[in-house]
Order: sequence, then structure tokens, then C-alpha cells
Amino acid sequence: MKTQTILITGGIVVNDSGMGYADLLIENEKVKAQALPGTFKDLHVDVSIDATDKFVLPGLIDPHVHFNSPFMGSKTIHDYDNGTIAAAFGGITTIIDFSTQPKGGSLLENLNQKEEEAHGKAYIDWSMHGIILDTDPKALAEIPQLIDKGVPTYKCFTTYRHADRMTDDQGMLRILETTARYGGMLMVHCEDDAIIEYHLNQELAAKHYDSIYHARSRPASAENEAIKRVIALMRECTAPVYIVHTSTAESVDIIEEARQAGLPIHSETCTHYLALTEEALKLENGYYFICSPPLRTQRDIDYLWRAAADGRIEVVSSDDAGMPSQERIKLGKGRFDKITNGMPGIEPRLSIMFTEGYGKGKISLPRLVALTSTNPAKLFGMYPDKGNLFPGADADLVIYNPKGKWTMRASNLHMNDDFCPFEGWKINGHVETVISRGQFVIKNGELVGKPGHGKRVIRKLLDAV
Repeated sequence: MKTQTILITGGIVVNDSGMGYADLLIENEKVKAQALPGTFKDLHVDVSIDATDKFVLPGLIDPHVHFNSPFMGSKTIHDYDNGTIAAAFGGITTIIDFSTQPKGGSLLENLNQKEEEAHGKAYIDWSMHGIILDTDPKALAEIPQLIDKGVPTYKCFTTYRHADRMTDDQGMLRILETTARYGGMLMVHCEDDAIIEYHLNQELAAKHYDSIYHARSRPASAENEAIKRVIALMRECTAPVYIVHTSTAESVDIIEEARQAGLPIHSETCTHYLALTEEALKLENGYYFICSPPLRTQRDIDYLWRAAADGRIEVVSSDDAGMPSQERIKLGKGRFDKITNGMPGIEPRLSIMFTEGYGKGKISLPRLVALTSTNPAKLFGMYPDKGNLFPGADADLVIYNPKGKWTMRASNLHMNDDFCPFEGWKINGHVETVISRGQFVIKNGELVGKPGHGKRVIRKLLDAV
């Protein structure tokens, strides 16, 4: 593809450290310079963009998506074609997907599988995390090889015992030991399996089958206790840990206390935990809102926003894992425990963060950039190439026009789903232009990018992690 120089003028450039009017020069897939307005007025460029009164942000990074992912008898709705298109319309220029190790199988084979899935399809850059289901010597021996190949992060679960996905304490310690030795980072889905099984059996015995009982069967205590357990194991064998989809007020403080004690622990929350409560599970279509951990309360939402603002929460991801609607109904058969878990969310993330967060004074724009771009880049080994708009960084950016309001609906999004968790929400502004490594993917609200432009990002964790 032809190399081009692009000049963006008049915009308010936002990085995690601050914001201000600046002109941005792009050349050879990189940010060439960021300078005072008018600095390049006499320079000849291929393309000039007037971004007056618009925000120019680093391209968003979504470090938690599930493409082509099998779960509970179904498979997620997004692949590297439609998923990266939806991501681009949401201002995202890099995603990190998960690939599940087959029980008894190879983590390295997963990397080859993802390469095949993305080849010729991805509109934006991508990477992957491993999902570890085995902790035998053969599987653990592959972790350093995975790290060497640019995949230094991998995930395990403290629940789903019946689905043969759960990692017990001994297995967790083995992974932590390997992680400490070779320089990776373990991601953990934290829900205590015993607490969940206890409450699940109680609800089913009482013939409580409606969607709201998904939340009742997975109480906040299950998440909080699982995080405490992981921290206890970290004290025995210290290695970097990233807690995925933090959803309770108490879990924020549990993680922060461990961090203040010197443990290398990090946390994210997700868009839906900042916007939706468990009341959605009481709706007629409540089964659409089933995810794990479940949606919580308004108290949790308010606390999560405060933690996102002050740094206790470092990342906001989408955990995009939509499932086919008809399959949810078919597999569930009216029982919450049979319905596949997960919601689509890759495209709405920036719109919700801008409207509900920045628009309502909960976070600043530099903090929005930190949560959705800079911090993911730093934590997952992509900084300084990604996550900022300083000279030398990849020319990944989104121009967001804050003017105008629109109503979010599944019908006016680009996700491969007939359901949107934020159906009917009023949104401020819109994604206007998205550039990935100096090439237009979205231009004036239209898809102009090409499949296959996206490439795999080889990641190496920073020492600070």
C-alpha cells in the first residue's frame, strides 16, 4: 500500500498526560511530529485533514475480546473480519483476542490458529493472549516459548470446574512460578467456584430459573473471595497478575491494598460494569444481559467510576463476547444456568466512555485515553509504539467529533448482532475518522479500510509491569 503523508490541523490532541491544540504530521506509518498550530502550513502533504473543534485521540486498544471463541455449546459472533470492522467504527486500532488451549493440547498451536483466522481479514492490528486449561509440565514448558513469540500474557479461571476450565491452587502456583521465571503476566478470571456452586444449587432447588438468578447465584462475595485467594498465592510466589473484569466495589479495594503492599497486581473493568445494573436481568429479554461476573448494582457502578478516575482501575475493556441470539434461547430453554454467557460491546466502548464518563464529569479526556489506550499499551507490551501520539509512535488515531447527539441502537451499529446492551441510549458525538499505521480505516464515518491491513503485534512486557 502506498505510503502517504497526512497532516491533521486544528484539532485538540489528547494524550494520557494532557491535551491541547496541536497539528499532527504522519509519515511512513508513524507520527512524524506534533507541533504548535500552523507549524506545517507551508509543507506539501498528500492528505490534509481539518480537525477544528474535534478531539484527536490515540487509537484505542481493546485488550479483552473473544473472536471465534467456543463456550457453553456456542461460539462468539465476531471474527477477524466483522469484529475488526466493528472495532474500527468504535475508534479501536488494536485488539487482543484470546485463544483457548484445548484440554491436553498445545498453547503454541493456538498461535498458528489465530494467525490463520486473522490472515487476510483483519482491518486493524491484533494480538492474542493464551488461555491455559492444563498446568502439567508439558503445558508449562510452552509458556516461555509463547513469551519468546510475542505473547507474554495468558489467562486462567478460578471457576467453571464442571466445564473443565478451572485452575486449582496448585496449578495457579505452578503458573505463577513459571511466569515469575520467564517474565510474563498471568490474567485471572476471579470467581470462587465453591460459592457459585452453593448458590446455584440453592436457586435451582427453589426452581428459580429466571435471568436475575444468574446474578443471585454469582454474588459479589464469589468475586471478592477469589481475588483474595489469588493475592494469597501471589504472596507465596510473586509474579505479575492482571485481574480481568473487576465488577464489585469491594474488589477494587482488595486489589488496591495488595498493590500498596508491593504486589505487582493490575485490574480492569468493562464498559457494561460502568453502565448497566442487574436490573437489566429482570427485563423480558434479560437473558441477553447474562455475563460472568454478572452485572452488579448502582453502588458498584459509582465506585468503579471513582476508581477509574483516580487510577485504582487501570483499564476499561469491552470483554466483547456476544453470542447468537437464537442459540441463547435454544440452549437456555428458560433456565439462566444454561444460557451462554457474554455480551457484544466492542463498538460502543468509546461512545459510552465519552458520554457517561467525560460528558458527565466522571473522568477527564486524558484519563479516558489512559484507560482505553495508553495503559493497555503499557501493561500488555505495546508501548511506546502504541497508546500515544508522540513522534515515533505508530500513526494509530481516532478523530472524535463531539458535536451532535444520536441514539445508539443495534441497527445503527456495525457489530454482527441484532442486540445492543445500550439500546436506546443517547450518545454525545461520534467517531469520524480512524487511521491505523497511517492508513485510513474509517473516513468521515465510512469504512474505507481493507481486510488484511491489520498485522499481529509482537509484544514484550515493560519491566514496570
